[in-house]
Amino acid sequence: MKTFRFITKCICFFLIFAILFVVIQENLRDKWAEGEYDVSVKVDGFYAEEPDTLDVVFVGSSQMYADMAPAVLFDRFGITSYDFCANEQPLWVSYYYIKEAIKRQHPKVIVLDVFTVYGDDYEQEGVMHINLDDLPMSFNKLCAIRDGVPKDLRYSFYFPIAKYHNTWTDLYENKVAMSFYHEKDPNKGYSPFIFAGDYEEGAKQEVVEQTEKEPLPDRAKEWLLKIIELCRDEQVELVLTKTPNGNADRQKLYNSVEELAEQQGVRFFNMNTRLDGQAHINIIQAEKVSMMMGEYLCDQFSFEDKRQNPAYASWYDSISLFNRQKSKCEIISADSYEEYLPLLAREGYDVFITYKNETDQELTKEEIAFFNQTFGTSFDPVGNVAYCAVIEDGITILESTDSDEMLETDEAVETNEAEKANGTVEKADGSVTMKLTMSDNQQKTLDVVLQSEGSKTDGSAAILVNGTDFSMNCDGFNIAIYDKYLGEMVEMSAFDLNDNMKLYRK
Repeated sequence: MKTFRFITKCICFFLIFAILFVVIQENLRDKWAEGEYDVSVKVDGFYAEEPDTLDVVFVGSSQMYADMAPAVLFDRFGITSYDFCANEQPLWVSYYYIKEAIKRQHPKVIVLDVFTVYGDDYEQEGVMHINLDDLPMSFNKLCAIRDGVPKDLRYSFYFPIAKYHNTWTDLYENKVAMSFYHEKDPNKGYSPFIFAGDYEEGAKQEVVEQTEKEPLPDRAKEWLLKIIELCRDEQVELVLTKTPNGNADRQKLYNSVEELAEQQGVRFFNMNTRLDGQAHINIIQAEKVSMMMGEYLCDQFSFEDKRQNPAYASWYDSISLFNRQKSKCEIISADSYEEYLPLLAREGYDVFITYKNETDQELTKEEIAFFNQTFGTSFDPVGNVAYCAVIEDGITILESTDSDEMLETDEAVETNEAEKANGTVEKADGSVTMKLTMSDNQQKTLDVVLQSEGSKTDGSAAILVNGTDFSMNCDGFNIAIYDKYLGEMVEMSAFDLNDNMKLYRK
């Protein structure tokens, strides 16, 4: 009896110790949360997807998760997919990501980006931690550590606490939550890079005309062949691809990949010779890449269109999110007065505008008319008046000058009663101050104060949102744009009268 109790106590002790060890180790581990490069969200999100619900799994480096938008594939083709990728992922790690994808989802198609086909040696330790730390412990992960990490570094991959034991000083509430409460990634592994980009209609000529071949490194070729064999054994279709990066020198390697694919009877879809790109393209160009991939996949394979299937209704949230992110990218990419203003009249934006003019420059009649036509305003800057306006969902809910009464459109009265009731206007000495309270779709409250001092010397044009000034205080239009769906400020900008109405932004 005493022996039984002793054994029971030992078992309980080791169980409690093991649980505490795992909890502490997971909380101390770095989460690599770096915005678009946050691999934890992507990997955890993959395992949060319902098993056997993905038609296509994209595998590879950050060039894949920056280029392939699953929301576009679902919206245009009814295909479910996921970017199961990590930064600078070598092929010997991609092999085990593919094994995990097949085990979890057994998709019809695996699409592998061959960017890292240049690899012939171990990647840096930090890169390997980014690729392996978020994978759940399994036989596949143990093998990935064995094949991807030098012997003298493997212990910190088996037991991350050996590397991160000093990170207890960096603990914060969200980090603890991220350790064990994994949620679906609404972007399905995709990273929306939002910046202004200038892309050619097709691939760069030097890429298209590159016919030289560079031999594949032995290790990369070995693992590429293993991936081909794995997919054959598992009866999963494999498509090798290269997303467009505009690199003519690397195209030599991709030409060798194409030759190997022909020898092995494997499809190779080289988008680098079809579209312009860079290491990480913006979301507008990514939509084009995703469309091209979707058309190719539908031409090569047959898929059930899941758009009308209620079991996949949540995918429409991903589409909505993608469209908001794309709209933001379009706004920050616009340069002209005529291109910029209509983008602000879209649904989902709160736009705060102040106008002042301390110069001898004046708006043209055409510029005034275009502003009023775009927003349905009654703006008339005769006498260099002070002016403030609030636009919601393309509708002017409040506008005022220093001389006129507060103007409210009929639509504003009908649809924005709460905002109207909260709006107040104060006027004094050629200036106007507008105060109101609004709320976004995330239930965040916005306390807004707009101020214009018109033509006063050293006058200001302020746009305070929850105490922060988003005005550039230029002569002309000062604009702040808030996205009610994303719950964030899109940008602050100004059309400067002193510089021929040139658009400046932050």
